[in-house]
Amino acid sequence: MDFESSWNGAVLTVSVEGEIDEFSSRSLRAELDGLIENSRPRRMVLDMSKVSFVDSTGLGLIFGRYKKLNAMGAELALRNVPRQVDRVLAMSGVYSFVEKTDVKK
Repeated sequence: MDFESSWNGAVLTVSVEGEIDEFSSRSLRAELDGLIENSRPRRMVLDMSKVSFVDSTGLGLIFGRYKKLNAMGAELALRNVPRQVDRVLAMSGVYSFVEKTDVKK
């Protein structure tokens, strides 16, 4: 799992690439938690434009980061969610607590 992070004010953007599954979620979770704890952003945006697959472990990863950020008074948003991933996230109810912007076709 590859990712890049960047800052714009108090907004941390993390661009994720590949599949978010049981295997990749472990390392990604540790990396994201480290970024959150060390930088304490007011908002974190996960750019999903290069994510090809999300399974239930990936959903748990998103929900866990939401809970961690929410406990700090911060927000989580998902940006550029590919259509096939968007369907999974929508059916799971993720969008009832995480903002979605710019869904890719």
